[in-house]
Amino acid sequence: MPRFTPWIALCLSIALLVGCSGVRTGGAGAPSCEPPCATVDAPEPAGDRPPEAKAGEAWCRVWQPPVSKEVEKRVLARPAGTRTIKIPAEYGTRPKLVCIAPAKLNEVTKPGVWTTKKEDVLVRPARSTYKRVKCSDDPCKECWVKQDCPPVWREDCKAVCLQPPTKRVEYTPAKYKMLEERFLIHPATCRKECVPAEYKMVRETVCVQPGRWVWRRNDTCEVPVETLPALEVEMVDSDPDGSPAGVFEIGQVVRYDLTVRSDVGSEAFPTIRVKFQLPEQLEFISGQGAGLSIEGAGREATSTVFKLSLDQEVKMYILAKVISVPPTAFVQAVASVQTEAGEELARDSESTTLAGKGEK
Repeated sequence: MPRFTPWIALCLSIALLVGCSGVRTGGAGAPSCEPPCATVDAPEPAGDRPPEAKAGEAWCRVWQPPVSKEVEKRVLARPAGTRTIKIPAEYGTRPKLVCIAPAKLNEVTKPGVWTTKKEDVLVRPARSTYKRVKCSDDPCKECWVKQDCPPVWREDCKAVCLQPPTKRVEYTPAKYKMLEERFLIHPATCRKECVPAEYKMVRETVCVQPGRWVWRRNDTCEVPVETLPALEVEMVDSDPDGSPAGVFEIGQVVRYDLTVRSDVGSEAFPTIRVKFQLPEQLEFISGQGAGLSIEGAGREATSTVFKLSLDQEVKMYILAKVISVPPTAFVQAVASVQTEAGEELARDSESTTLAGKGEK
């Protein structure tokens, strides 16, 4: 059986984006292959031909893409710990007789009885005086005349006590009122109890079989699917304002933030979009991102198309309302990055804990 020439082996090993028309192990003429478009850092089958190749057969090196699958695993959401529970004090009520006014003794003085009496008071008693008078023309001769002055009286009002003042003691009894008294039965206390660890179920993509080159017998080599640079997709849940949250109740709003990031690769991404799939317990409200919009209804939402350059990231978020609670308390939202043709390039999911009123 004729041997492959070295340049034919080279053409077969780098057939990543285009396939050759076939290389036969027997026959005349040089085989024709298109020039390589890209190189792939993946191990190729040893040798320049498969060991089982026979004369007249066409064999091609074909890239077998990696096989991945999503698995669900239980992860720790919150470690076990302790919490302090405050037990309030316990009070009771009972009747109580309360003195609102104590007994007292009062000394009462009764004023005296007085009246007014009129009486004459002697102001000046009666008296006699002598008055000098002229009795002759003789200057040396004096004459005196006696004059009697009557007494002078005046009328005065005088208070007269008819009954002197008296004193007595009066007794006022105490006053009581029946009230309701609040008393302590048990004082407030604190106790510590163990809080078990919380777990949640998450889904992650694992590699079942890595990509590899294989020999395939065919009259025409199959053209491998065009490869793209690697995508990093990360989705997290939070409160509507973006702050971290743990458990959501019925009627509350959950926010899912999604970051789509490209690694430095050989070429830029084509035009892509993101499709969101919500569990039946959540209902889409709205969403937005940098330079794009998100529309949807019910459990589904889709962003407008956008382009992602090398080493670039695009951020967006959606808001969803909790309308019911699942039996297991955990639900999962999925974000799928797809081409315009609907081919999925990457996806990520986020598990969210839902609870009814008062179940936190």
